[in-house]
Amino acid sequence: MGKLKISFALVLFMIALIPVSASDIQRCAMCHSKIAENFTKSLHYTNQGMIEKWNQGVGKDFNIPFPQGCLKCHIENCSTCHPVHKAMPNMTICIECHHKRIGVNYIGYLAGMKAKGPYPDIHYQHNLTCLDCHRIEEIHGDGNIYKMASLAVKVRCEDCHMNASAVVKGMRPKQYDPTITAHSIHGGKVSCYGCHAGWYQTCVNCHLEQKKPERTTIEEFHLVKGKDGKLYPACRMFVFYGDKASYAWCLIHPHTITEKGRKCEDCHGGDQDKVFCVNAPGRVIGPPSSGFANSPSKLVVTIPVVGLKLDTGLLGSVIIGGTLIGICLHYLKRRITMGGE
Repeated sequence: MGKLKISFALVLFMIALIPVSASDIQRCAMCHSKIAENFTKSLHYTNQGMIEKWNQGVGKDFNIPFPQGCLKCHIENCSTCHPVHKAMPNMTICIECHHKRIGVNYIGYLAGMKAKGPYPDIHYQHNLTCLDCHRIEEIHGDGNIYKMASLAVKVRCEDCHMNASAVVKGMRPKQYDPTITAHSIHGGKVSCYGCHAGWYQTCVNCHLEQKKPERTTIEEFHLVKGKDGKLYPACRMFVFYGDKASYAWCLIHPHTITEKGRKCEDCHGGDQDKVFCVNAPGRVIGPPSSGFANSPSKLVVTIPVVGLKLDTGLLGSVIIGGTLIGICLHYLKRRITMGGE
């Protein structure tokens, strides 16, 4: 017991020797060495996720370095998220940094909590917080260096919704049903986000000189191909700097998940060329192998002269039905004619 007290006192003494001006990571590392080491490689510490997207987009097009002012999101102290020793951060702390899209959209608000969005994420409606889905290793880092969040985040929808034994806060998640028509048709082609992500914010025409966009919208919906070949939502990133322009489509994972998926016409309707960025300028920003996707078959076609929209599925049924009726009438006519002879 005496040796334990001496060891504990020695640790406290060594911690006290660390200058107050030093990062408290050094202090925490005295007891949590591996966590502290991993954290210095995490996206929260390095900001590499934002830097990589900048380098793929405007940094490449304008040949300008990542703005140092944006590094204010860099977390260099454990106390930023853990103001009290051993206290786990609550969702409010997460939203303080993730206040532009992911965090605030999750709870049903627009950027900066300035206005309410259409609705919050279905998981938030079931009282789930960030730490109910995201593992500590994703937040502290796992010792590897990643270029963006989509590579660092390991949690998947399937972890709960394709796992009959999963229990979250005493609740059993609804299980994926492969017999649902949309699931059977799109399995392996569309990510869960591609159909179940609801609204999300898109900046319209960002001007670097003014450091702000002309406006934001939640009306746009775009799909691009991810590194796994599946379709994911994307936000339009059109940025202007002097007489130069940068056009990009950034693969995202909106935190506005809905229980019911999107309507078929959202992707296969008259606006599907816009959804799939057909003939769009620029490039896709995302993990390696991300890119524009091929536009699928249309369910709705527009007759230009009169502006009439026709559901091709219904039109096909009408054509097939009309053909069958024609065959039947022709058969009956022949029977009647032959009977008359």
